[in-house]
Amino acid sequence: MNHLAHLVLAGESEGLRLGAFLGDHVKGRLALESLPPAWARGVELHRFIDTACDRHPSVVALRSGWQGAWRRYGPIVLDVLFDAMLTRHWSLFGPEPLNAFANRNDRMLERHAEALPERLVRFGRWAKRQRLWERYDDRAMLERIFQGLAARHGRPSPLGRGLDILDGWEPEIESVFLELFPDLQRQVGEWGDAYSRAPSM
Repeated sequence: MNHLAHLVLAGESEGLRLGAFLGDHVKGRLALESLPPAWARGVELHRFIDTACDRHPSVVALRSGWQGAWRRYGPIVLDVLFDAMLTRHWSLFGPEPLNAFANRNDRMLERHAEALPERLVRFGRWAKRQRLWERYDDRAMLERIFQGLAARHGRPSPLGRGLDILDGWEPEIESVFLELFPDLQRQVGEWGDAYSRAPSM
């Protein structure tokens, strides 16, 4: 899952949504201790979602059909394409109109900018300028994302050709997403119930 899916799965809690963003910026257990508790819980949810997605039988089956370098790099591309599918099927899974959801998250990142990692602040500003949250299913935007991933990766990789995965596997990716996302919603609900019953440390 990528940013948009993590935000939707985090629900209405601003702390969990901030943690959804921070999940890619905070590593290890010790780093969580420096965060507000709700943010730390959001990072833990982010990690739970990533694990649940990677282990989902439909995702495992889809990835098994990829060959060569795509076996390593395809999962990175797939995370982005799942956000494209979420945008495409927003009427099924979105909690509010997509432009309202986008504006709310842009304002949230701006409001907390002083407490967030600089790299996340820069990303948030770029996302707002590009209207990223509303454009994940736009091929031009996907091309920019994949080119950016390739540039940041540094080493030779097929990431810049991420649209090849969409063009070769679009029906399968869409079908997997429509099976996967409701399962993740259920699992996140169960995770929240278990978390609320866990004893305080």
